[in-house]
Amino acid sequence: MLNKAWREKTWSDLEQNWDIIVIGGGITGAGIFNMAAQKGLKVLLLEAKDFAYGTSSRSSKLVHGGIRYLKNQQYDVVRESVQERQRLLKESDGLVDPLAFIFPSYEDFDHETKMMKLGVIVYDLMAPKWQHRHLDKSQTLKSLPPLRQEDLVGGVQYFDALVDDSQLVLRVIMDGVRFGGSALNYARVTGFLKSQHGAVEGVLVQDETGKKQPSHYELHAKVVINAAGPWSDALREKIDGSPRLRPLRGSHIIFSREKLPINTAVTMLHPRDNRAMFAIPWENRTMIGTTDLDHPAVDDETRISQSELDYLIEATQHAFPGDPVSENDVISTFSGLRPVINTNAETPSKESRAHKIWEENGLVTIAGGKLTIFRVMAADVLNFCSDRLPNNPRFDHKAPCFNHPKPSSRYQASDPDWLMMAGRLGQDVTPFFQHADPNFLKPIMPLPGLWAELAWAAENEAVVHLEDLLLRRVRLGLLLPRGGMDKMDQVRYLVQSPLGWSDDVWLSELARYKAIWQENYSLPGEA
Repeated sequence: MLNKAWREKTWSDLEQNWDIIVIGGGITGAGIFNMAAQKGLKVLLLEAKDFAYGTSSRSSKLVHGGIRYLKNQQYDVVRESVQERQRLLKESDGLVDPLAFIFPSYEDFDHETKMMKLGVIVYDLMAPKWQHRHLDKSQTLKSLPPLRQEDLVGGVQYFDALVDDSQLVLRVIMDGVRFGGSALNYARVTGFLKSQHGAVEGVLVQDETGKKQPSHYELHAKVVINAAGPWSDALREKIDGSPRLRPLRGSHIIFSREKLPINTAVTMLHPRDNRAMFAIPWENRTMIGTTDLDHPAVDDETRISQSELDYLIEATQHAFPGDPVSENDVISTFSGLRPVINTNAETPSKESRAHKIWEENGLVTIAGGKLTIFRVMAADVLNFCSDRLPNNPRFDHKAPCFNHPKPSSRYQASDPDWLMMAGRLGQDVTPFFQHADPNFLKPIMPLPGLWAELAWAAENEAVVHLEDLLLRRVRLGLLLPRGGMDKMDQVRYLVQSPLGWSDDVWLSELARYKAIWQENYSLPGEA
């Protein structure tokens, strides 16, 4: 759908009067774009890099209420989040899946266990549902064989949800395009158009692929919304806005399931500072995260530090001491920035995850919040500026944002591959199976994803560079050792032709991808 013809047509149609221009192709911008398009508004989404390039491909892969925020008394954030989690579980056709969490109970953590038991009651009442339960020692170890057994007395089980964050972003954008919106990645906003009174009334946009002539366009809009996440302050500097964000870095490490075989997620306390962390089963891997550190310099890429790696390894070894993990067992690392509103809290973890909306010289900015409540944020910012839009529309965060697929005659809704791909692709699932080579409708072992996904994404999902494909569409760069370099012959066979790359371009893209992976997704010091 988002193929070469789509890109050319979108660029050729840019110079028109838009109702809304949204800057930022993460989950916040995607949600705004989708919701505005459903109302029939002329909306354009512009992303300087790739869709989901920043925070929204580097999260903990959770749609969750944020049970740890209860400790900081962020009750409104948690209530909003658990209710949105329930809606997404109901509406997303398998893209968002239920995920059980266990908080292990130990004799020396009696206070923490009591607080968790109280917390999960509050959590479920906010949903509202009643799904938590208490486990004995044998029940806990059945789900978590490698767990530390000394002084273990049982566990507290509750439920949140798991998602592929970048796939969520792409599906929300794709459905927004189906609703009539226009979206472009690698389209950087370099400045703002202003009225004679200094109010923002449009943007200057530049093609980052280097293929468009002219490369710069002046675009006018009734409303310009800054949803650029950690880069929001950099955009606001162009209209003399003062910094309002406190970018916080969160880093994760990924192990094989064989090294850490867990059947449910684990909420664990770090032995050094008692801070809550997670071990999460994802794509037949085990992910450990996250850190929460100030990161004042917002660059294009973010990488884990050695001290963060040591911190995550220490927590993992403490929770799972039977066959202790080491740096040598890490498949990949990744880091992202949270665009948190700065309230000068004592520590990063005490900053509120609430979102804020404000207007400066005509530019509307939304920042803060979290992935789970992207529809709440979208409705809030659109209602904030609705009086500047045709017919003064009203927006409801409870409105669905997905187009739902229907099973084809060949693949029924009970087929696990169809269910998996329906969640990822939505209405594109039927053409995916119709056009896929049957020889490649098999898993990329040991992962659940199919080889045919690579060819489909290369042709239909706005891939410009190899890292777009391997880090954000099919995720091999996070899930396979060495960023999937051992599989590059198969990858090349499937994607070079759909991408229209010559041999020289392929080799250039491969070198570029390898350098990016080595610098930002490997262990510290290996670059």
